[in-house]
Amino acid sequence: MLQKIRIGISLISFLLIFLYCLTFATRNSESLDVFFLVGAPVSLPVALWFGLMLALGCAIGLLAGVMSVLSKKRKIRRLQKALDELEKRSGRLP
Repeated sequence: MLQKIRIGISLISFLLIFLYCLTFATRNSESLDVFFLVGAPVSLPVALWFGLMLALGCAIGLLAGVMSVLSKKRKIRRLQKALDELEKRSGRLP
């Protein structure tokens, strides 16, 4: 029962956010020129620029999170090997 409520709330939240994004995109359809350091300016609607920057930020955040998790897993593996080695040594003691 609780799982169905949680799924329902998630679905309603997603639909509300999606509708808000659509409304935002329709009201901010003016073109915006962005001048990078090299090349010609890139002209896209404001809403699309916001979406691209949001996606870029999410990608960078995910990459940082994955790197952190991999680093921690590597450390756990190294500590587990050291623990196994110590357990072997302690088993050999008289």
